[in-house]
Amino acid sequence: MSNLFQRLRCGSLEVRFQISCRCHLWPLMIPFTLKRKRRFEVRPESVPEEASVSRYLDLVIDGFPGSANSFATRAFRAMQKKKVLVGNHYHSPAETIRAAEMGVPVLMTLRRPADSVSSMVRRWPFVPYQSALRWYVMFYEAVEPHLDRMILSDFPVTTKSLPEVVDGLNARFGTSFGNQLPPDRMTEFEPRLQQTPAEREERERQKLKIEASYLGQTTTRRRGDAEAIYERLASRSFQV
Repeated sequence: MSNLFQRLRCGSLEVRFQISCRCHLWPLMIPFTLKRKRRFEVRPESVPEEASVSRYLDLVIDGFPGSANSFATRAFRAMQKKKVLVGNHYHSPAETIRAAEMGVPVLMTLRRPADSVSSMVRRWPFVPYQSALRWYVMFYEAVEPHLDRMILSDFPVTTKSLPEVVDGLNARFGTSFGNQLPPDRMTEFEPRLQQTPAEREERERQKLKIEASYLGQTTTRRRGDAEAIYERLASRSFQV
């Protein structure tokens, strides 16, 4: 991938986060929504109706990239005995907050900034750590004033206690979502449970390398801002 193409892709994400983290600019997300809809049309696990915010959604699951959004969406679907429409992978406060204002239940995921940002950069190597960390702060600062309309779930709770989180959704929003998931099905949604000892050891080596890159390529001030917003939100997250 050429440096120019990398810069263009990063610039596109910059524009996207600048728009999506400003609620009053939500109409400008329409081009991104249409692109998401085309992607959902070819994904067997999603349907086009889930790509955009509407009152017909049963639930929205969203959060910053790398915060167990895919796990939560797939595991939640597996718990349901009937088909539900789940808006997912918006990575867009403007759209998710709009859904909450419409009365759609929202599960907002959260993860420590170092882990969430590192996951994002691992998936999209063209993204600088410093930019990803700035987007993290923008994302959750936009979400913070609207948490009273959502259930916020931190990463350990999302990945280990999702049935209890679904109970919280039902209690908060008066829904009747299924919350049963056989333990032997967890490996379908959490790849780490399928790793061999050698793969886990390699993962730990890569994790240390990524952590060093994160610390070396971000400023103390930016990391402090991200940790501060994380700590504020974590104190308001769903407790098991």
